[in-house]
Amino acid sequence: MIASGIGFTVYLVMAKQVSSEAHPIVLAFFRSFFGLVFVSPILMRQGTGFLKTPRFGLLFTRSLFGTLGFIFSLLAVSDFFTLPLSQFNALSFSRPLFVTLLAALFLGEAVGPHRFGAVTVGFIGVLIMAVPGVIFFWLPDGAGPPLDLGSLLAISSAFFFAGAITLVKSLSATHSPIQLVVWANLLSSILLLPGLIWFWSPPSPMAWLMIITMALTGLAAQFCYIKAMSMGDASFLSPMDYLRLPMAAVADFLLFQLLPGRYVWIGAAIIVLATLYITLREARLRQRAPPTGD
Repeated sequence: MIASGIGFTVYLVMAKQVSSEAHPIVLAFFRSFFGLVFVSPILMRQGTGFLKTPRFGLLFTRSLFGTLGFIFSLLAVSDFFTLPLSQFNALSFSRPLFVTLLAALFLGEAVGPHRFGAVTVGFIGVLIMAVPGVIFFWLPDGAGPPLDLGSLLAISSAFFFAGAITLVKSLSATHSPIQLVVWANLLSSILLLPGLIWFWSPPSPMAWLMIITMALTGLAAQFCYIKAMSMGDASFLSPMDYLRLPMAAVADFLLFQLLPGRYVWIGAAIIVLATLYITLREARLRQRAPPTGD
């Protein structure tokens, strides 16, 4: 999980640096395309039967959600909107909150008063980061950052990634993790191909190196995250994902001389506490549940 956090941080740094030369949609395409290239030996070894699926519609929807999540995330941190990496990561912590709501709506998971209350508190943390004046209404004019498009894109990215994660919960019953990774990169590459053609401009050799590094670290981070969650207890591993915030803060300071504002830390702390409450409470409930079967 720690390796996953480092990989995602390097991925975002590379994306932010190279976005001055390549459009974020072009970066999103190559992140999927090179991801597909890196896992192609598995396809060659397993054969085309590896891709057979009875749930293509759900796989396509999951890939569409994931593709939109990648586009919005790359746009948010790009030179177009210049959202600091630490603020993007802090806003991305709202993903589990969206997952809770979407799982209730589409998977029929029960959301009791404890989970609903934690989700409500978590979204207050999102508002504190995005529009602190809405919560701290006594702030004088200009004391807090206004709601900007970069923050909206980061929140939208968290929502669409949450949709993809929710669908993975259903798809993982009939597909292996590597099948899901291959299908996600294949369908994302196809979906992003028109955008690549429209926004294409030849990158420099250094930009190509950064694009390949971005794709490789993004894929490695994705694999490490899936592998970690398959090996360990989610209630223990999920809090470790929050290490991405200090990692991103260090990257912001070293590369861009930026430090997260106090509202980012306050909002992130509220979101982290809300999601930790949900995670740890569900872990305790699972331990208390009576065993099924003999």
